[in-house]
Amino acid sequence: MHIVDGIGDVKGLVRDDIPKRKGGDKMAKRAGPGESPYTAYDRDIAARAQIWLHEEASKWRDLPWVLFVSFVLPHFPLTAPPHWFYRYWQRDLSMPKQYASDERPQHPYIDTYANTVDYDAHFKSAEDVKRAIAGYAALVSTLDENIGNVLRALRDSGLESSTRVLYTSDHGDNVGARGLWGKSTFYEESAGVPLIIAGPDIGAGRVVDTPTSHIDCATTIMESVGLPPRVNGRALPGASLFALAQGATASRPVMSEYHATGSTAGAYMLRFGRYKYCHYVAYRPQLFDLETDPEELTDVAGEPRYAAIVAEGERRLRAVLDPDAVDARAKARQAELLARFGGREVALARGDLGFTPAPGTAPEMN
Repeated sequence: MHIVDGIGDVKGLVRDDIPKRKGGDKMAKRAGPGESPYTAYDRDIAARAQIWLHEEASKWRDLPWVLFVSFVLPHFPLTAPPHWFYRYWQRDLSMPKQYASDERPQHPYIDTYANTVDYDAHFKSAEDVKRAIAGYAALVSTLDENIGNVLRALRDSGLESSTRVLYTSDHGDNVGARGLWGKSTFYEESAGVPLIIAGPDIGAGRVVDTPTSHIDCATTIMESVGLPPRVNGRALPGASLFALAQGATASRPVMSEYHATGSTAGAYMLRFGRYKYCHYVAYRPQLFDLETDPEELTDVAGEPRYAAIVAEGERRLRAVLDPDAVDARAKARQAELLARFGGREVALARGDLGFTPAPGTAPEMN
């Protein structure tokens, strides 16, 4: 992928009095059967990975190697290859959870995001929603197909028994839950990502419920090729996923933070034990008990019996960082970049990127 004009989506740097994003209709308008630059791009990535495994990997049998294979799907536009789209379109798909307007949770952070990135306003019927869900599910199957081809090449090239495989993603998608589409929230649909590892010394079929983080990936990859998990003499902060897979425990908290499009102030999520604590610099917190409420249907932050848990969540967060200071630092940096690129009015006039273009395709501005 590449950054348009070397600067990308400058409008996303605007953090106060945020205007509504343009192009919100792309989620509904483009859902359906077909091909997009992303589906073609991912097929090409899968093809290049297969060729490397067959023709290059054998040259490194005496040395460790790492192959990074990065796909875009599933990502809007929700245009999916027909052979996958119709498999889902022909099913009786249920509506997303808490989709009805009277079921949607009310929280100022969520409301600001939903009003700024107003994808759902462009869905006019249940059929529109179903079309988007079918498109997303079909793109997931397209991803599975591409990954399957890469793993088959690993097996056919005779490298499967000596190679560790780590699969994860950058984020999930709300896919209509609570009337939300896209990412940018701390609900499991968005912030919870898959993590699967396989290979030598890793027990097949084992499920580990210890929360992990992407910071664990670098440590794990370096360990896998025989390097100490250190950079410039400093130890990396992550835990070994191989150790966790073999029964080790990790008690450190796992967190996410957000300082971008649709957010007027810093937002932080801390996962500890069975609880998910969401801290907002400008708004009241949220708390979910993932053991009793895995679908996050009820925010219990305001219930007196959870007051101590909310306080503990904030204490643990502040042990890692100062949320107000980090928020101020992020905004200062964004303001600096915004000024460098011409200021607020220039950024607004530039418009919104529909989505990051694949190499060789023109950007789409709204």
